[in-house]
Amino acid sequence: MKNGLTFENLVKTIQDVHEHFSAQAGKAINVSLTMRNWMIGFYIYEYEQKGSDRARYGHNLIETIADRLQKANMKRVSARELRRYRQFYLIYPQIRDSLSPKYQTKLFTFQKTSRIRESSSPEFKLSGKTILEKLSFTHLIELIKIDDPVKRLFYETECIRGGWSVRELKR
Repeated sequence: MKNGLTFENLVKTIQDVHEHFSAQAGKAINVSLTMRNWMIGFYIYEYEQKGSDRARYGHNLIETIADRLQKANMKRVSARELRRYRQFYLIYPQIRDSLSPKYQTKLFTFQKTSRIRESSSPEFKLSGKTILEKLSFTHLIELIKIDDPVKRLFYETECIRGGWSVRELKR
């Protein structure tokens, strides 16, 4: 009786394992960065609304934050990116439900007595979990450009159902 483990099977199995876990790592990185960007948007928005010294920075707040973070060697924190993160938070408040309990607590602590924001039309939205698992942040950057929530939901759904690339979404 011949053993089914051949050199070719070994190499193919190792390649399959590599591809599977590389894809899984890529998804985990995307989810983490998307959550990071959402939380940055949350903190900026909350500070704009309730920061005790916010008047000191006025209209230059985002530029001042960007400058400070870039001096601390953070990447992807230009004023343009910070504005995107803020807009991302405002359009997708349901992502809050996907945060770990540790970060849920941090949000509530940061907000203190403020009310948690809800989206304007909760019946027209995907869950935060679905958004994080199925759409890359690059997809979300394109989707936040759509002002109409119903139209945005249509494109979110089509991206997920059709497995659209960002290029297909832009078209």
